[in-house]
Amino acid sequence: MPLYLKLFQHAFSIGFSAILPSVAVLLAIGLVTSILQAIFQIEDATFALLPKTMAMILLAVTGGFGALGVFAALARNFILTAPALVHQSWY
Repeated sequence: MPLYLKLFQHAFSIGFSAILPSVAVLLAIGLVTSILQAIFQIEDATFALLPKTMAMILLAVTGGFGALGVFAALARNFILTAPALVHQSWY
């Protein structure tokens, strides 16, 4: 497998694993708010949007389960492998 495909596969898997906890938290919050809306028959869009917005702000402030560090390590990996990527055969 060529190096650029290995790097693409690595970037995709790292990116997916970095955002998966954040997406899972937002999914759980959305599920809980939709269940509460169904139980109490609340049709307010603010009630559905506000908890997810607050969770997104909290995740952004705290770093999103270390996603920023994971993406920094990925960028460092790409910078270190850039010379090998440039000098490889593309055919």
